[in-house]
Formats: sequence, structure tokens, C-alpha cells
Amino acid sequence: MKEEYQPREPDDLSAFEGIPSDQWLTGKVVSTPKFGAFVEVTAPKGGATAQGLVHITQIQDGFVESVADVLQIGQEVQVRVTSVDVGAGKMSLSMKEEYQP
Repeated sequence: MKEEYQPREPDDLSAFEGIPSDQWLTGKVVSTPKFGAFVEVTAPKGGATAQGLVHITQIQDGFVESVADVLQIGQEVQVRVTSVDVGAGKMSLSMKEEYQP
């Protein structure tokens, strides 16, 4: 029997607001759906933890056909916080260098 999807409570992301987009954080991959990877990170101040999404286009430069070919659950990765929506409980992360025009 297939388990029904149970939405989880959104993480409190207030500790991640204001983190500069050029600051790297260490995180751990917790799941790898087709569209990216959910990574658990710890805020540099206060020690709060939360999950954010690294979209498949933000994993590495170049094309990624399958997230599972590049990342494994439990893998430690370096990420940057690119956006935080406290109200919606969503945080976007990137594993790529910040674009410098």
C-alpha cells in the first residue's frame, strides 16, 4: 500500500534572512526529487536548521540529466542561500558560484 503524502510544517526560516548570497554554508542532501535536491542547512548565527531546495539548474554548470547521478542522499554539499520566503516557508539554494557580470 502506498503511503499518502503528508505535508510537513514549514521550517522557520527567519534565521536565514539576510545571509549574503556569496556566503557558503555546509548542508546535507536529504532527498533528490527529479526537479532538484532538498538540502538541510544550519544558519551561521543561532544554529537553526532548515531545508531548502537546490533546483536542478543550480546543482552545477552545464546540463544535469538526473539529480541522482550527481547527488546522493546523505552527501555533504556547499550551498549559498539565494532567496528566502519566510511566509511560505521556502528557501532557494544554489551550489553554483554567484554570477559576476
